[in-house]
Amino acid sequence: MKESMQTIINKFKTLGVTGSAVVTELLRFRVLDQMLQASPEVRQWGITGDKLYELATQSTVEAFGPMPYDQAGFEQVYGPSFAVEVMDFITETGYVEGIASGEQWRLPFKEIIEEHKKSEGIILFAFIEEYAGLAEEILQALPAERLLLYTPSETCYNLFKQLYPLAPVIDEWPEDVIFDHIVAASTGLFRAPVQIMEELATRVGNITELGTAHYFIPISAIQDQVGMNRMAVQYMLLQKRLQAVREWAPLGTYEFVYTNYDVKKVALEIREVMAEGWRSTPFIALPHEVLAAMDTFSLVQYGLSLCGVEPAMKAQLPTLGEDGFTSADPKVPLYVQKIFSAYEATRLVVERQGLTVQLKLVPQEGRPSGESFDETAYAELMEQTDLTQSTEAYWLFTNPQAAYIWYTYFRSERGQAVLTKLAQMVLTPAALLQLMGSVRRNIIKEEALAELASQFETAREARKVALEQADAAWQGAIEAIAAEIVPVTESAN
Repeated sequence: MKESMQTIINKFKTLGVTGSAVVTELLRFRVLDQMLQASPEVRQWGITGDKLYELATQSTVEAFGPMPYDQAGFEQVYGPSFAVEVMDFITETGYVEGIASGEQWRLPFKEIIEEHKKSEGIILFAFIEEYAGLAEEILQALPAERLLLYTPSETCYNLFKQLYPLAPVIDEWPEDVIFDHIVAASTGLFRAPVQIMEELATRVGNITELGTAHYFIPISAIQDQVGMNRMAVQYMLLQKRLQAVREWAPLGTYEFVYTNYDVKKVALEIREVMAEGWRSTPFIALPHEVLAAMDTFSLVQYGLSLCGVEPAMKAQLPTLGEDGFTSADPKVPLYVQKIFSAYEATRLVVERQGLTVQLKLVPQEGRPSGESFDETAYAELMEQTDLTQSTEAYWLFTNPQAAYIWYTYFRSERGQAVLTKLAQMVLTPAALLQLMGSVRRNIIKEEALAELASQFETAREARKVALEQADAAWQGAIEAIAAEIVPVTESAN
């Protein structure tokens, strides 16, 4: 956790304000600051501490409740509170569920916002609960009369109404409205990917003849292509105005780009976020019908097949992404990742040097699975653990048997070939983790899985013993050679 966040938490704690109440006070201060900025007299002459406190007690009580401290307490926290971004604070602490700052969306949204500065008509930004931190940038860059911000999250809707009272925010998708442009972005943080897919697929037709759309679909929805999910993917691929499909790594999302004219072939690429930009791995463009006819649509599987590697293709087969979580999984809130880090688990650590990829199985020590946190322990975990500083890239499995399956597969000759090809598509370990998540495996029955796990443990123990014996033999040989070089002499008595 950032030092500024820890500092403000401690200041509020001395005043008896903790948890979600801290977020309420941060919002109160932002609204109060907006009032000050809107006052010409205050901007010209300033305001004293007692008058500021009086304004806060008179103008913010209806929206945020009574002030939980006196003027002295107010002065302790008001100024320092502006050292933290409210959306980042919510994302980091998990004190308020149903909203995230969404800083990872800043790069792909940059091009889209610039594009819409030159476009015409109404723009719907959907699922803003996952990129709430970008809302102010969107509101400043584009005229409010051209915008509509949609969120199904009650928490996000209420927060935006408090923070941006004039913003055009809605909490129900307008059923009968035809939009000029739609931008929808989600990694599946707060809603099931199948719900998002159904909602977006039915809205492809809600775009005007000259309209456009950017749909950022959770990668978990692409990996889980069964039932209605598969039909939704096929329907979206068959739209003649579909211009491009991109997998953004490691953002955990696919982008479907719809333009305002019919396209013969769909551009396909993997975009890897790197520093302030991105790099592209393009593939051969394909007609819409060919994409929709694939056994299972996936850029990773299509890319592997172009490289001569035939992966498992059936949609009903589970993926690595369905068995585990990555060290920076976009579909898992940061505060939940902190909780995962505190429990017993098994890590599949991935290290790469160029195209060489090394794997290690590492047991993660911690609380027994299922043991709950009390309020104090939860607060301490949120405040002390800082996952953003970790440079280790790994898959996390709550079930060690799942870890054995994937470790065994990727250590095999066939698995190594797959890893090498995936490493050619992206450069960073985090992006490589995402591509690995789309690899599928056979379904293994429970009895066979238990036997596989037993064989794995037996083989690992045998390897450990053999290595210990080899080390002992090696050390013995070294000692024998050393004795020939420098004879051991007995010390004089």
